[in-house]
Amino acid sequence: MPNLVCVSPECDNSLPKGKRKYCSDTCKWREQKRVHRGVKNNREYKPEEKKINQSKVATTRRGALYDKFVEEGYALDLINGTMKRKQIANLLGCTPAHISRLLGAYQEDIEQAAATKSWKKSEATLQAEKDFQNFRDMYFQTEKGELFETADFHKAWIDSIIKAIETGGQQMILSPPRHGKTELLIHFVVWLICTNPNIRIMWVGGNEDIAKNSVSSIMDTLDNNEKLKEAYCGPGGSFKPANRTGKSWSQNQFSVATRTIPGIKSPTMIGIGRGGKILSRDCDVIIADDIEDHSSTMQPKSRENTKQWWTTTLGSRKEEHTAMVIIGSRQHPEDLYASLLNNNAWETIVEEAHDSMCTIPEFEEEEHTDCMLWGSFRTFKWLMNRKNDALTTGGLKNFEMVYLNKAIAEGLNIFNPEVIEKCYDTSVPLGYIPKGSYLVAGLDPAATGYQAGFLWAVETEGNKPKLTMVDLENHQGGGLDEALELIKKWYDKYNCYHWVIEENGFQKAIRQDDRIKKFAASQGIKLEGHETHKNKWDEKFGVTSLAPMFQEEIITLPFGNDEGISKSILYTKQLTYFASKGQANSRAVASDIVMASWFPMKTVRTLTRLTYADLSYDYSPSYNKYDTMDWNELPWS
Repeated sequence: MPNLVCVSPECDNSLPKGKRKYCSDTCKWREQKRVHRGVKNNREYKPEEKKINQSKVATTRRGALYDKFVEEGYALDLINGTMKRKQIANLLGCTPAHISRLLGAYQEDIEQAAATKSWKKSEATLQAEKDFQNFRDMYFQTEKGELFETADFHKAWIDSIIKAIETGGQQMILSPPRHGKTELLIHFVVWLICTNPNIRIMWVGGNEDIAKNSVSSIMDTLDNNEKLKEAYCGPGGSFKPANRTGKSWSQNQFSVATRTIPGIKSPTMIGIGRGGKILSRDCDVIIADDIEDHSSTMQPKSRENTKQWWTTTLGSRKEEHTAMVIIGSRQHPEDLYASLLNNNAWETIVEEAHDSMCTIPEFEEEEHTDCMLWGSFRTFKWLMNRKNDALTTGGLKNFEMVYLNKAIAEGLNIFNPEVIEKCYDTSVPLGYIPKGSYLVAGLDPAATGYQAGFLWAVETEGNKPKLTMVDLENHQGGGLDEALELIKKWYDKYNCYHWVIEENGFQKAIRQDDRIKKFAASQGIKLEGHETHKNKWDEKFGVTSLAPMFQEEIITLPFGNDEGISKSILYTKQLTYFASKGQANSRAVASDIVMASWFPMKTVRTLTRLTYADLSYDYSPSYNKYDTMDWNELPWS
């Protein structure tokens, strides 16, 4: 065993880094003089080995008696030989063997203190702190000894949570089950504690037992991950505080020994269940994991209780800097998640296990790869098994609610897919333009999201107008270049001379762009603006006005070729999931194609009125024997 303190009899200083025997040149010079005098007097000088520098031969023991053994100086008395083991044992009321164990513990502590004094984090550890995925890859493995997969959507979740922590924001993530959210959050919390040991985290579970399990998982990682302890606690160190410090270390809450600021009132982490009491708990981060379930959403009273508790009890813990994060899966159209979706103070991420806008047939299972959220772990075949299970128990709506996070209450669907399917025409291919029809296109521009264009052919002959979908475009990214490209494309392909373009915010730049204005003027193309506000929800003139047009089969959707089928199905899906005003899905579901198809409806109504104004009429009065009056005075004057 290496020496822990200076070997010079008069010195008890710990050895500095790199020193093996003497703490200073003075002690070394003094001992060399003694050796020289011994040689001169023909006797060997050999200093007695200090007990603290001797190898430990007994098991160690700590506790209240150990504290007294150290604090009252008995440890140093025993090392220096000023007291015997039996004397100290009598004073402390224990056996000499127990004193040997206390001395062994003291030797360990001195050794650890000496090693810790020169310890610092490695460069690899410092680099891992900067990036969560690197940290996760370095310190965590699956039960098979493999690295965890941190998918792109996982990275997006973590980035959004970090942003909430940095800004004191509120972030909700709706994820389908079995997509690694709880495991990811546990690893993320460990990363937070390692990089900031003074942090205060509150973990909220569906009930107290679930919250305890999550806290226990994090405690277990901190207590048993040797690589993590070595990286952040130093030689022989631990996240678990010594019993004598009085810091908590239980399933309900714990405080780590690595904290650098003394006297922090709240623990490093505390776990509570939904509806639990929270008394004087300050926190920097609140994480709510799957706090809604079937039992909490079955009855209106249960749903209301959860919302009240969230607002009044849990919400009262948020300070200006406190981040609130909630992650889970939809359980009911009126659950807590629905309320938060309608709250603009919350940032939201809504994930689907499978892209609901995918147009690949279900029977082509192997083709469904890019449309899956986590295709490497949760395949389309796995998802279809879950769907079949749902169909035999709770129905399709339950499947869509849980795995696609689309929860629409019964009777609140604006568009019925069965009604829309009656408008499919297998004799009409994509691009078909009925003779004598008027072409008008709608454009829903986007700077970064999805841009949609929709082209109608309007027939006004007969008693009712007839609308045929000619084409639609929907793709990621937009801006002025994409808008100009689509206007040119449909002019060359279909001779489209009329566009209705939304003009909210950035979108006003479309009609003001010099290139677009120049091209439109040179080709005689009419660019008409459309502002979307509350008119979107108007029963007669809003998006809802499309529903009766499908019911009366005024609309024809092309179903005569593969491209027509694909685009008609895509349009149908967006219509089906389009939510009414006040429904949470209105923020969670893509509706760009629906909006682009609605913008031209004012033009359609105008065309219809002009047609009716041109019609002549014959009028035959039922009684025609009235004569004009020649009175020049009013009868009642």
